[in-house]
Amino acid sequence: MQADELADFLRTRRERLKPGDVGLPTSAGRRTAGLRREEVAVLANIGASWLTRLEQGRANRVSAEVLMALADALRLSAAERTHLFALAGVAPPAPVVGALTSDPSQRMLVDGLDPNPAYVLDHAWNLVCWNRAETALFSVLAGLDGPANLLRLTLETPSLRTLMTDWAEEVERLAHQFRLHLTQYPSDEGTTLADDLRQAHPEFGAAWGRHDVAVFAPQVRRFRHERVGELVFDHHRLALPDHPGWTVVIYTPAAGTGTADRKSTRLNSSHTDIPRMPSSA
Repeated sequence: MQADELADFLRTRRERLKPGDVGLPTSAGRRTAGLRREEVAVLANIGASWLTRLEQGRANRVSAEVLMALADALRLSAAERTHLFALAGVAPPAPVVGALTSDPSQRMLVDGLDPNPAYVLDHAWNLVCWNRAETALFSVLAGLDGPANLLRLTLETPSLRTLMTDWAEEVERLAHQFRLHLTQYPSDEGTTLADDLRQAHPEFGAAWGRHDVAVFAPQVRRFRHERVGELVFDHHRLALPDHPGWTVVIYTPAAGTGTADRKSTRLNSSHTDIPRMPSSA
């Protein structure tokens, strides 16, 4: 807990607010800059003496419930709430991820990454959008008329078992990563998906049942493409800060493998009119 920094932050957030900002009457003879401690304490439903301790850097710990109440009372933005919890050394509440929707910037992002295959995943690992190079690599995407889920595609598309030379290992990795992801970004949709997949697919169920977790790590992925032959990519996943739980996934040709040349001359060139994303996105 960074007590002094927390104290300064709370005090400056209190002093910037006006009574009218929180529905309190404004008096002409008011001397306090911003809100009084007592007013913030009432709004947050905490003791004024406890708020005084926090603002004077004399508190050793503070609960998540008090922090949330103070954040609401002080009308903190999302960034300020994150900062508040970090200063207090308290894990923030899980973000609300189900309400987030896609916007044109994500499509522009993946299109700008072409000719490298790229796509965006949402909080439940649904594919939000992808570029032409991604469809050239994963031809199953060309036949989709709506959103799809990464886990379902991997487990339920027979051709991917041949395309991915490490299909079994990838299922194991995805199960471990998705279990950790659900802990960080819980949602009913993600939980239902995991339950359905572990019952329907023994490989996923076995991996899920071991309760192992793993963070995503950049790795080399090998594919056996039906027209091009072997393709070797470096696999990256980057977070989208404005959409908690969403990521952009990128494949870049691995150096020294000839993948860049084969992809350019034989893969992308034959897919000039393929769709970039589901029609409903």
